[in-house]
Amino acid sequence: MAIYAISDLHLSLASEKPMDIFGPAWADHVERLRKNWAQVVSDDDTVLIPGDISWALRLNEAMPDLDLIAELPGHKILIRGNHDYWWQRRSTSRIQRIVDRNMTFLQGTSTMVGDIAVTGTRGWRVDWETRMPSNHGCIASDEEEILHSQKILQRELTYLERGLKSIPPTARMKIVMLHYPPFDERLKPNRFAELLRDYTVDILVYGHVHIGLGGWLEGVVDGVRYYMASADIVGFMPRLIVS
Repeated sequence: MAIYAISDLHLSLASEKPMDIFGPAWADHVERLRKNWAQVVSDDDTVLIPGDISWALRLNEAMPDLDLIAELPGHKILIRGNHDYWWQRRSTSRIQRIVDRNMTFLQGTSTMVGDIAVTGTRGWRVDWETRMPSNHGCIASDEEEILHSQKILQRELTYLERGLKSIPPTARMKIVMLHYPPFDERLKPNRFAELLRDYTVDILVYGHVHIGLGGWLEGVVDGVRYYMASADIVGFMPRLIVS
């Protein structure tokens, strides 16, 4: 039984959204993902998917994308990304009831893979998001945007800590999934990184960053081993995390 990770699948089987507009690395990415996944993942393995799963806006529109993931080998553990509008955080339990049972949707909770605990949440990047338009589509003042971002930041920190606290003390290893990296644009660790350290997390898997769009950290940071898992960066090949 192995644990793999791959994030930012950006599937859109229910509508036309060609991904190669984001660069040649995305050409035929769905077929490459399907082929690579089948080559390395077995039915006994687990695949962590830290967000940006589907471009869909509603769950019914995301179902073809979720069906594709369900048909691939292994058990999948998923968290929300910033583009997963079809997955409202308060709807997680309903989605879990509807979607194939070889998929686990985490929201402020944890799950066990043998004696390995997995938890996670979307996270937040204040330095990026304070410069973005508000959720209503209009440009808010800097103060309003900062307050809005700080509210989301605190909520996501609460979800992460709740998930970490739910891990049983018998867990041999603790893995956290975040969609946003736990550091800012200058690669300086933020409050999510502090929680990972304080709760003695073993492994962090994250995504959101893409080729040509920001930097990322790998290796051991404050005792936590970081793994970048964005699909284009890992060549649409699920990355081995635990063998």
